[in-house]
Amino acid sequence: MRTHEYSVILLLFTFLASACTPSGDSSDEPDEMAAPVVELILDDLTITGPDEIPSGWTTFRVTNKSAMTHFVVLDKMPEGKTVEDHRVVAGVFQKGMDLLNAGKQEEAFAVFGELPEWFGEVVFSGGPGFLGPGRTLEITLFVEPGMYVAECYVKTNGIFHSYNPNEGEYGMVHQMRATEVESELAPPVSTIKLTISSERGIEGGGDVMAGEHTVAVRFEDQVVHEHFLGHDVHLIRLEDDTDVDALHRWMNYLLPEGLETPAPVTFLGGTNEMPAGNTAYFSATLEAGRYAWISEVPDPAAKGMYIEFQVR
Repeated sequence: MRTHEYSVILLLFTFLASACTPSGDSSDEPDEMAAPVVELILDDLTITGPDEIPSGWTTFRVTNKSAMTHFVVLDKMPEGKTVEDHRVVAGVFQKGMDLLNAGKQEEAFAVFGELPEWFGEVVFSGGPGFLGPGRTLEITLFVEPGMYVAECYVKTNGIFHSYNPNEGEYGMVHQMRATEVESELAPPVSTIKLTISSERGIEGGGDVMAGEHTVAVRFEDQVVHEHFLGHDVHLIRLEDDTDVDALHRWMNYLLPEGLETPAPVTFLGGTNEMPAGNTAYFSATLEAGRYAWISEVPDPAAKGMYIEFQVR
């Protein structure tokens, strides 16, 4: 989310991260090495984890102990900004969302204009995708040194999980500093390779065999879509009674039902948005059945960002 001079709400959710290309690009097949593991626990409306994490290639193991679907996006904060500043931003978002839910779009856009100028410098740096209750996910990312706020902005009763109305209290956020000491380890070897771009959508994958997999997602580009956010990749299990149209509406947070608890499908993880040129690696245990890759964008099928596949 960010501010700039295009339009008030565009700034609010913008990715300027697309202009940043950290050195975590991995176009060649990486060596098979385990990254340092950072444990994150999602429980009800809290994220718990360490205060410091390594920079460089780092693995996050995320366990969702709650009864709700959650995710974690890593917001790299501008120099000198912390979770205290993030709380102000969360308040602006919630105020604007309340107005959108009430059908007061123009007033909501005016509220979004209250975002601080520094918010345009936040870099959205990936993180564990949507994860269903009781599930665990490992994701390996290249982490730049600096201050990060990990957040979940799934909604319950129209309230972002990242927002807490109580004075002096935080929502579903957790602050971590990535140290200057860079890991010398490499990312894992992938068994499924995907790319995502604004022009061609999600490519790669195809039908796969059941078992343990490591999914590599390369961001060929990053753009702001009509919901003022970039694209990402999430993995879902489809059932015979899955309402795909309802799922697509759920992926658009601007709608009243968007990202609202409970989720309409079983989410198995994925990666949140990252700047162009980055690659994320996440674990997936796949049993025989019907699955899909999907991005958190409006009308993902029209953008080539909803792809069904079979696991045999």
